[in-house]
Amino acid sequence: MFKECTTALHRGLVPLGEFRPLPVYADRVGWEAIGEEQRRHFIAEGEKYLDYRWPTAPASWYMDFYRNGNRSRYQTLIYNERRDPLLALVAAECCEGQGRFIDDIINGVWTILEETTWVLPAHNSQYAMVGESPRALPDTENRENAYIDLCSAQYAAMMAWIYYTLGERLGQESPRIPARMLGEIERRIFEPFLQHRDFFWMGYNGRRVNNWNPWIVSNILTCAALACPREDRRLAVMEKCLECLDFFIQGYTPDGGCDEGPGYWNVAGASLFDCVDILYDVTGGQVDLFGDSLVRNICTYIYKMHISGKWFVNYADAQAVITPTASIIYRMGRRLDNPDLVKMGTAVYNAQKAAGIHWQLECPIYRGVKRLLVDPQLSAERDTGYPLVRDVWFPGIQVMAAREQAGSDKGLYLSAKGGCNGESHNHNDVGTFVLYCNGQPVMIDVGTGVYEKKTFSDRRYEIPQIRSLYHNLPIIGGLEQCPGREYAARDAAYTCTDAQVTFSLDLREAYPAEAGIESWRRSFVFDRKAGAMTLTDDFALREEKDVAFVLMTPVRPVFAPGEMTVPVEGTCVSVAFDPALQPVTEPFETAGDARLSLSWGERAWRTVFHMPGTAKNGCYTFTFKQK
Repeated sequence: MFKECTTALHRGLVPLGEFRPLPVYADRVGWEAIGEEQRRHFIAEGEKYLDYRWPTAPASWYMDFYRNGNRSRYQTLIYNERRDPLLALVAAECCEGQGRFIDDIINGVWTILEETTWVLPAHNSQYAMVGESPRALPDTENRENAYIDLCSAQYAAMMAWIYYTLGERLGQESPRIPARMLGEIERRIFEPFLQHRDFFWMGYNGRRVNNWNPWIVSNILTCAALACPREDRRLAVMEKCLECLDFFIQGYTPDGGCDEGPGYWNVAGASLFDCVDILYDVTGGQVDLFGDSLVRNICTYIYKMHISGKWFVNYADAQAVITPTASIIYRMGRRLDNPDLVKMGTAVYNAQKAAGIHWQLECPIYRGVKRLLVDPQLSAERDTGYPLVRDVWFPGIQVMAAREQAGSDKGLYLSAKGGCNGESHNHNDVGTFVLYCNGQPVMIDVGTGVYEKKTFSDRRYEIPQIRSLYHNLPIIGGLEQCPGREYAARDAAYTCTDAQVTFSLDLREAYPAEAGIESWRRSFVFDRKAGAMTLTDDFALREEKDVAFVLMTPVRPVFAPGEMTVPVEGTCVSVAFDPALQPVTEPFETAGDARLSLSWGERAWRTVFHMPGTAKNGCYTFTFKQK
């Protein structure tokens, strides 16, 4: 699809000197368009960094990840104490236009240009031997070993925008500043991008790519659009970006479902939209993919996976509580003429505003600057609430969702999944589900904690919440599901009517052969009229085994014979089960993890329902209903 746009790219590419999609520093009218209150805010933020002392970034901190798996000490410093202050200073100077912040901007730009690498320590592994940890320090002797990761591309795009916006003004202080900016972008981005085809995120190796692809490509496109003075070079970079984007969309089915979950959509589907947006701008509309059905479906995924308020369906590594970018959802809605995207973007914007989340200039920078420009339009939009779609079915990733009535979070909300255990950011979770009541969590997917060295290594499945043992799934003869695309759901079936939704699948091949499963049919029946959901596991084994069922809850459940009650805000949900099952509840501590505690506070709860004795076959039902 993208490669087919090459001719239109050649025909329509606007020369660098004529390309003005965003206001430059001298365009005072453009900067004043963002509104006086917003400009005052940015100037005040920038004033915090006048005469700022830019911190050193010790090599020993970079080595943390190699030595002990800590990825946050160095990463936090360069994000919070270098990139964020520089963006604040640039925004302040652009809003004020009086030169007060110029010297501090020069110091910040030069500090970042002097960094040995823009690649994060956790990603410094491209040229390590297979199976080795990421290298302790980057290779500076061999330019062929230059790598492009998420952050190097993002920081290069930030530098490209500063060059585009302030390059002429900075050049008045010294022409070496804009020249050095262009040189570092060429050395760190354009040269390795055009030289290499072996970076995994590009897609040339035949393996499926994930969010890294459009996230990085959108930033490389930004660099090429705003800061590549050689037009032949600019065109070559963009042509290769088209090739890479085709590899990304090959991993999607026509429904646009994202197996990385809504938490990653912001840098997957939304980054794809960034690419489409930049290509449209840089060709004067000659490359126009806004009408493509796959692009449209990838964009609309975000509101289809929204439960209520801050809560989203959170399979894989996604969090249950996320803060999507309101402005890009809104701009998608306007570009695609989709009222539900407009509605959601407006609702998210107003919810964040009510929560005291202030304006900020953020990366990805092309998206971030457009966010500033669209704010007056968003502020004037009438807020009619979230779309709250009644029924969702993504056959490509086998994810469904249903609520009692469209446009309301009252009553039960169910989402369940099939798929496989070889998805991007995979959890072993084939057949799991989440259940909400009145917009509050009842049965949960815990999600993933703060990333560590183990998270993306061959020890990933030592992490409890990534294993099926800590999802709402069966345990068969003490065995759990296995990782790999071959461990998958079979014979998934979905039906939907006004009265009832059913979803069923066979879990047999999600477990190892030693589990001895002949068949394991898991069925969900959501009765809208009764306000009830029934989960049934009907199984047959080759020999007798002990069987147990796990349910994860955000609060400690209360038990009576044959009934579990889960209290949620303003109501409670009862779970009826076979009294012969023996429940054992234990806390799952989340307090020490910043990601997990954001959703679940100090702890979640795990209840294991043990079947009495062993059995070769059986049929167990759990019925969930609001009390």
